[in-house]
Amino acid sequence: MFVAVILASNYALAPFANVKLEDTLVFVSAYLYGFPVGASVALLAELGWSTLNPLGFGGAITPFLLACEVLYAVAGSFAARVWGRGGSPLSERNLFFGSLMALCAFAFDFVTNAATGLLTVGTSDVAATVLRFELQGIPFMVPHELSDMVFGSFVAPAVIYFVMRNKGLLTVDAGVAN
Repeated sequence: MFVAVILASNYALAPFANVKLEDTLVFVSAYLYGFPVGASVALLAELGWSTLNPLGFGGAITPFLLACEVLYAVAGSFAARVWGRGGSPLSERNLFFGSLMALCAFAFDFVTNAATGLLTVGTSDVAATVLRFELQGIPFMVPHELSDMVFGSFVAPAVIYFVMRNKGLLTVDAGVAN
């Protein structure tokens, strides 16, 4: 289900460069169901998107995209260990989730930009190539990191809360979610 929603939302958001719900839903799947599920969702969704992307096939960069998407599964399972099963859709964890996802987006963008440069230009001058591709990637990195911060702060906690509530996994005491 997560993979289908991710691919459908990726197509719906394709006109907006690097703004996707994919990262958020990978994070959520790992938070709710653990790292193995989150990593599976990350790999299947990214492989599907890298292959069927309307902007073109991922090609040689695909292994880097796959590895970096798994970062969100790592972050989601880490967040679940830190915050546990309690919570509400609006709490201090919103900023934690958003910040964690923005850090993942930064790492994702840094690695994939560097890999793109090294695969495209080669390794004759690694530092100059990486710097050039990082600088050229800034217009794509900013919306990715900002959207992950926003989606991580608001969408992820809301989805986690409502799934947990509907599955009876939340404990509620005196009207306040624990």
